[in-house]
Amino acid sequence: MELRLGRGAPRQDVSLPAAVRRMIAGAVVGGLVVLGVSVADLVRTPPLTFVQFAIVAVVGALLVASWAWPLRVSVGKESRTVHFDEYALIVLILLVPTAAAVVTFAVATVVAQVFCRRSLGKSAFNVGQVLISVGAGVVVFRSAAPAGGILGPHGLAALAGGTHFYWALGAAIVAGAVYVVVNAGAVIAIMVANRTQLRTAIGNGFDLPFTLGSMVVALATAVIVADDPWLLALAVAPPLIFRRVLADQFEARRDRARVRGLFEATLDANRSMGEVDVCEAILSAARTLMRCSEASLRPSTVDDGQCLQSRLVLPDRHLWLTVSGRSRTEPFDAADQNLLDALAAVGMGALSNAWLYEEGRHQRERLSAITSSMAEGVCALTATGEITFLNPAAAAMLGWGPTDSEGPGGMLAGRGVGYRAPSFILNPARRAVETATTVTGYDTRFERADGSMLHVAFTASPIVNEGAPPGAVVVFRDITERKEFEERLARHAFHDSLTGLPNRRLFLDHLDHALRRSSRSHEMHAVLFADVDRFKLINDSLGHHAGDHLLVAIAERLQASMRAGDMLARFGGDEFTILLEGVSSPEDAETAAKRILAQMRRPISLPDGHEVVASLSIGIALTMAGQGRDDLLHDADVAMYQAKGKGRDGHYELYDVDAMGARSAERIELEAGLRRALRRRELEVQYQPLFSIDDRRIVGAEALVRWKHPERGLLGPASFIGLAEESGLILPLGRHVLEDACRQAHRWQETFGVKLVVSVNLSARQFQQAGLVEEIETILGQAGVDPSQLCLEITESLAMEDVARTREILLSLKKVGIQVAIDDFGTGYSALGYLTHFPVDVVKIDRSFVEGVEIDPVKSAIVSAVIRLSEAIGTVTVVEGVETERQLRHLRALGCPEAQGFHLARPMAAADMDEVLRAQLGTQSEMAAVS
Repeated sequence: MELRLGRGAPRQDVSLPAAVRRMIAGAVVGGLVVLGVSVADLVRTPPLTFVQFAIVAVVGALLVASWAWPLRVSVGKESRTVHFDEYALIVLILLVPTAAAVVTFAVATVVAQVFCRRSLGKSAFNVGQVLISVGAGVVVFRSAAPAGGILGPHGLAALAGGTHFYWALGAAIVAGAVYVVVNAGAVIAIMVANRTQLRTAIGNGFDLPFTLGSMVVALATAVIVADDPWLLALAVAPPLIFRRVLADQFEARRDRARVRGLFEATLDANRSMGEVDVCEAILSAARTLMRCSEASLRPSTVDDGQCLQSRLVLPDRHLWLTVSGRSRTEPFDAADQNLLDALAAVGMGALSNAWLYEEGRHQRERLSAITSSMAEGVCALTATGEITFLNPAAAAMLGWGPTDSEGPGGMLAGRGVGYRAPSFILNPARRAVETATTVTGYDTRFERADGSMLHVAFTASPIVNEGAPPGAVVVFRDITERKEFEERLARHAFHDSLTGLPNRRLFLDHLDHALRRSSRSHEMHAVLFADVDRFKLINDSLGHHAGDHLLVAIAERLQASMRAGDMLARFGGDEFTILLEGVSSPEDAETAAKRILAQMRRPISLPDGHEVVASLSIGIALTMAGQGRDDLLHDADVAMYQAKGKGRDGHYELYDVDAMGARSAERIELEAGLRRALRRRELEVQYQPLFSIDDRRIVGAEALVRWKHPERGLLGPASFIGLAEESGLILPLGRHVLEDACRQAHRWQETFGVKLVVSVNLSARQFQQAGLVEEIETILGQAGVDPSQLCLEITESLAMEDVARTREILLSLKKVGIQVAIDDFGTGYSALGYLTHFPVDVVKIDRSFVEGVEIDPVKSAIVSAVIRLSEAIGTVTVVEGVETERQLRHLRALGCPEAQGFHLARPMAAADMDEVLRAQLGTQSEMAAVS
């Protein structure tokens, strides 16, 4: 038996503990003493015979082979090597001199250590402990055997049949036992010194069944060879046979142990579906069955010759089962690889099952989380109608909650998972299963647990599987709110949400019915189309909230003006329509219009404290044979615009097919032409000079737009400005005039050195638009003109519509440096005191006060008062419409500083204005030269 200095211990002697080194030294000394005594004894005895020498050679070779190629057997987790030391010892001491037996052991041990390439420390200990053990056995044999253990030249054969023969055999058995005990004791001692547990060391030190069997075979071999030396070859056969029998026995035991261990590993690995438990079971089985201290599952291979590996192919990754830490005396072989592959296969199956189980569990949890968070109800049924799944939304919608009477898991009315589905769920599910298609219901009713009905939309889908569908899934959602919303829509589909009046749709439906009755009975009906004057101005200045209140108040007054049976509707925005059925004459419709306008003359109080007098422009159209609703509404709309043309202070107009039919077509064509004119630059800005009355010097100019119509020639602003206001084209038109005026003012200053102030009229829509000041600043910057050269004119009526807002806008313009003028002063409110509230620079007296001013003392007094007030507040007065020299002289006498009119100069193109300025500059130069 050889020494193993601990599993995984370093091979270098210097790494051995001090106790081990001392024991090695003692074994070497003891072995040398035994060997020296034996050699001396061998020298004194007669030389060995040929037979004895042959015995020594054969048994010595057997010893070398036994140590060089030992039989390795496994006992539990440990493995050990089996030798035939005691067999060889008994054969030798019975057939050759004991000294020769000692020398044979010494030579065989040294040769075996060299062959196995043991380290020096191990080799020295092995040789020493074997010699000591052999020496102990020889001493015991000599003491117990006849003749002191020296059997003579004929050996055991000479004692055959006598008492000494059996005595010698017994002494040999005792010697072999002593050898085994001493040898095992030495091994146990050095293992303990090398920090091996005593229990493990004792287990490695003795193998009693093998030892006894080996001794018995050795006695039989010695007796046979002693009787017939030619049977010496039989000395080799028993150990070989015994070795084979032992090897087969231990191999069978190992195979059974491995199969049992593999079976247990399979059970342990598949007992749990958790990946961690499976891995632990496989690794534990690998350490046990492979007798290794280390086992691991790695994502990659390990380049290490001291380990064994096998691959596991899993659904989501690859792993390597790796074992290491096995005793060097028991290297891995093909059987170990096969066992590890089998373990890997077991692990692969178990881990795949665990992965599938975890994936299924995750899918179930994910599905449960999704369905639990869904607002829709989800119910799964079998083909026979039992409910297998019900999400919380479905239970809540149907009122199937847990009940105390049925325990925590029970469901109301015996419904829920494990119960049969009610008919309203079962019927669509059955249709889906029978037809193998999706069944949909967009508006049906399910019964709740309390008996109430629930409006739902559902989808029943069969569960897809091989063969017949095993069940169905019904998904439904609560559409109660949608149904209520649809009912509200149905209630409000024909009524305006703000005023509560019938809307356009309901009005057109009533109009269609009225026209059909009119075609049968030849009744006459009238349509009144009413539009709120200046509503956008109110909306922009006071806000949409105030505009909504105004519309509601107008609707109430219109409703109060209606007869029983008349239909009033809000047609859209600030437009109202009225259907008067069964009128006898146009005068009936006109009477209704007058009644409405009378109702509107009273002021309307708004929530913010403002009082507004709202006026309506009303167009009237009467039904005629063969006329459709669109024609009738068109006629009323044309008449309404005709009423607006009279002035936006409350008028009505009856549609006249002869007069308005052509005008409405003309208006449409004119609007289209105006849009083209803006694109094609057909609009021309002309300039009418402003003169100082004292010296008739040009001090400024007013920009006036003209349209060079390709067919109608040059059109004045009265022909298209109203249309531009209504269509919204006034904004791009006004910007065009502003840009041209600023460019001309800059050019005249650069060319003639004259800093003329150019006046531009602002329309109501321009004045009220958001971002007016920013837009004007941009235009001034692009033109490079001084802001003081631009004067913006607004009418007195526009200024007085909202005094606070007007003042705010004018102050913003003054901050930029722009001059402001009040145009047409005297035609609106004529409140002279209001001039002190506005930051204006110029007051322009309307031409109506200039006509006849020289002969009318009232007009003269008014003009004089305005001039005096203007001087008092620091503004300049300009009179418009000066047509005669007498008017000009009278205005000079009244102290008016500036004037404009045809008597002084007509509007002219910019090029003509250049000639006038050039002539004025020439005249001034001549006068300067004369003076």
